[in-house]
Amino acid sequence: MDKEIHLGGKISFFLFLGLVVFLPMMALAGETPTMVIEEAKFAIDQARKAGAEQKAYDDLSAAKSWLSRAEKEYDEARSFFSRMSTSKTQKAKDDEIIYLATMAKIKATVAENKAKKDAILKDLQDTRKDLADYQGAIAVLKKNLEEVQKAKEIQAKTEAERKELEEAQKKAKEMEALSQKELKEVRLKEAERAAAREKELAQAKLKAEQLAAQRAKEEAEMKSREAKLAALQAKAEALEKEKTMLAGASKILNVTVKTGEKEIVITILAINLFTPATELKAQGKEILDNVGNFLKAYPNKKVIVRGHTDSVGKEEVNQALSEKRAQKVREYLVAYQDIQPTRVTTQGVGPSQPVATNTTEAGRALNRRVEIAIQTGE
Repeated sequence: MDKEIHLGGKISFFLFLGLVVFLPMMALAGETPTMVIEEAKFAIDQARKAGAEQKAYDDLSAAKSWLSRAEKEYDEARSFFSRMSTSKTQKAKDDEIIYLATMAKIKATVAENKAKKDAILKDLQDTRKDLADYQGAIAVLKKNLEEVQKAKEIQAKTEAERKELEEAQKKAKEMEALSQKELKEVRLKEAERAAAREKELAQAKLKAEQLAAQRAKEEAEMKSREAKLAALQAKAEALEKEKTMLAGASKILNVTVKTGEKEIVITILAINLFTPATELKAQGKEILDNVGNFLKAYPNKKVIVRGHTDSVGKEEVNQALSEKRAQKVREYLVAYQDIQPTRVTTQGVGPSQPVATNTTEAGRALNRRVEIAIQTGE
């Protein structure tokens, strides 16, 4: 367990280092202060939902601090006197705000990943404890089975004594030639002995039947426990695989990663993927190349590509646009990353599943996205 925690710490450190170096530079290249601040707020909210206030309080506090500084600079930049400054000065101010908000988003993402990692590790520890308890119970059942085997030996011994009784009865018949008095005495003793033996035999038989019933009950319990043990082992293996997949997906730049119901979801903003004509641009292809390399590591996992839009315009137009976005991503992964076509299906969601408000441009930019869901459940 210490090795797992140490490895998780290393992964988090290098992920954070990569985010600090590359994400601020990429944010300065094409995003507005308003958009980056909205993304930072969304990232902080996601981290809080993941339990970062308990599991990664320092990182979450740092994210809030960076965001507070960005909002303060934003308010100052939009004041009357700041609007009187030169365009060059305003550009520098916007770059500073974008940098501060991007750092807030990075720290929030790190906090979310730490919280999720802790949750997975806790679930894994509980599962291992349950495995140990079931293994102990199985050991007790095996001991009881040994006692049942001893009971069988007692029954065999009783059967041998019964045969001795039959032999004695046979000898009694041979003594009929003896005098009536002696014969009566012999018969009386043999009858008493036979009665005692019959009683012992009945008691042994009853005990053997009780032990057999107990053994059948314990065998059924053991089979039930073995089935539960197998289920727990499968669950532990699935948790290990999901933790490894989550760590690998989190290394992809310009995406956000979250866990869903039996799936890991990689989210890419449409602004990073498509041109206004909904064609893949160079940056989008680079992102999908990295996603394709990740998917190749899990060739047996099914993938669902979901296209999303904002709520501006007609619903049928947005529905068609979301389907087109999903299809473009699937076509690229199949054609240029050699992902098996049977693995990948598409789904157009339109504006029905927003992750932010549609009343601001920054919120609408977050809603215009593509989600690549890798199925982790059986």
